[in-house]
Amino acid sequence: MGDWGSRGVSSVISVVLLVAVTVVLAATMTVFVVDMGSGLQSTAPVMDLSHDLVPDGGEQTVAITLVAGDAAETEQLYVTGSTDLDIGGSPDNGTPANDAYASRLEKFTESSGNNPPQVGIGSTWDAGETVYVDPAGSADGVRITVYWSSRSVVGVNPGDPTGEDTYRLETFTVREG
Repeated sequence: MGDWGSRGVSSVISVVLLVAVTVVLAATMTVFVVDMGSGLQSTAPVMDLSHDLVPDGGEQTVAITLVAGDAAETEQLYVTGSTDLDIGGSPDNGTPANDAYASRLEKFTESSGNNPPQVGIGSTWDAGETVYVDPAGSADGVRITVYWSSRSVVGVNPGDPTGEDTYRLETFTVREG
């Protein structure tokens, strides 16, 4: 009878040890997975954009409107084009987009000196707000892309994206008429 009793205790101890090891492994894996998730970058905003041509003296400027979607920090947004372009306010604004200042990449927070950003939409781009882009030369056939970066675009005009992640929000080709 003594053999059966020791074997029973041995089995119970084995089961308790097995459960303890399983709990420790599960806790370790939980900490590891949660730690991995905390390092993830924020995701890009989802935006529905529209574009129209607006008269600008003898040429045309592209008006890009956030129709719907997530608001985004303007310091994290920039545009590029198949030709150099300039970003700014509307043609009838005090600081309109002007192709004389065009470059390969234009940040939404572009400004000269200590003046506020030329686009004039504030610290976030919200639904219903419009920015203006003036491509060098004719706007017809110019391909424009709006990007979001996980961190602020830094430096003087045209600026440099600094985030680990950059997402293309929308690309479109401008067509006159």
